Amino acid sequence: MDSSTQLLTIMILLLALVVGIVATQFARRRRGGFDFREIQAYTSMPMLVGAAIEANRPLHLSPGSAGLAGNSTLLALASAELFFQVSQRSAISNVSPILTVSDSTAIPLGHDTLRRAYQSRNLVERYRRGNVRWYPSGTRSLAFAAALTATMGDDNVGANFMVGSFGPELALIADAAYRRNQPLIAASDQLEGQAVAFAVSDSPLIGEEIFAAGAYLGNESPQVGSVIAQDVLRWLLIAAIVIAAVLSFSKGG
Repeated sequence: MDSSTQLLTIMILLLALVVGIVATQFARRRRGGFDFREIQAYTSMPMLVGAAIEANRPLHLSPGSAGLAGNSTLLALASAELFFQVSQRSAISNVSPILTVSDSTAIPLGHDTLRRAYQSRNLVERYRRGNVRWYPSGTRSLAFAAALTATMGDDNVGANFMVGSFGPELALIADAAYRRNQPLIAASDQLEGQAVAFAVSDSPLIGEEIFAAGAYLGNESPQVGSVIAQDVLRWLLIAAIVIAAVLSFSKGG
């Protein structure tokens, strides 16, 4: 990496840090809520949770093959935050959410996610350890997808939240959800899985939207500040690209 690239990288990181700190402080001082850009998946999630509670059916949550101590660590943590938010809402139900994983490192994360959700509602006695299920199949496994489709049918789940690392096998899961008339919200860090999610999900999440669950569903200041910082940096990046293109065109002319 040459010196100019290193300098540019440092400037971008510093800018992101400053914008994040300022946005977080602004979010803490403002009493009212923020009007984020609408993400249909986060708009529909509370309604899907409510429908599952009324029908006395469990939610089905899965990060796929995402796990800790690897390239998918950040994705696993982001998925856990989303699952915490929806589990916290469904904790008042008599039926506990089901969380399925295929990476063994995600097992303790899954237990902690569900336990914290019930603990936040002072209903920790309703937490069921057996509802975190491990199917040791690995990345892009049709066996894992088959196990999930069996879970969807055997437990008669009310809604499916497949947010994590999935490949083309997500199509098999989506087909099972469609045949059982079960809503599906999906997202993946794999290109093939994201393509399937965009095509078949009722409300897909795209790109960095996976990391915004805490702000959209929880509305805590640091998480709200991070979303504001992302949007500000996005517009600054767009402006920089446009300015660079104009300058390049001017020099060429």
